[in-house]
Amino acid sequence: MKKLIAVLAPLALVLTACASPSGTTGGTSTAPTAQQLGTAAMKIAINAKCTTELNNLPAWQTATKLMTAEQKTNVQGEICGCVSEKAPQSVTAVDLATAAIDPNARATIVSNAVTKTINACVTEAVK
Repeated sequence: MKKLIAVLAPLALVLTACASPSGTTGGTSTAPTAQQLGTAAMKIAINAKCTTELNNLPAWQTATKLMTAEQKTNVQGEICGCVSEKAPQSVTAVDLATAAIDPNARATIVSNAVTKTINACVTEAVK
């Protein structure tokens, strides 16, 4: 009996040390911060990809011929700002995790997210 208590007491102490008052361990409290960092990184990558994609669109090239450099920069900022806000909504948590690990997957995920949202944002900016 004494041997059983000698084994169970330290085990109980170790197990209670892992518990927190809210019922979660300390390791899960950083998840929102990590997710926010992942989303911020995706927004930066999406904004860069948007700029490249927008400059490659023939319609954009035609539409901006008569604009000043400042006007072009302002409209481009508005469109890519819209894309960087909306595109992460189409990216799942699994995609974010994959993008954090695999640079090739990151490029594909960013490209798909930009493609899905750029037309809607161009339409919004034109209105």
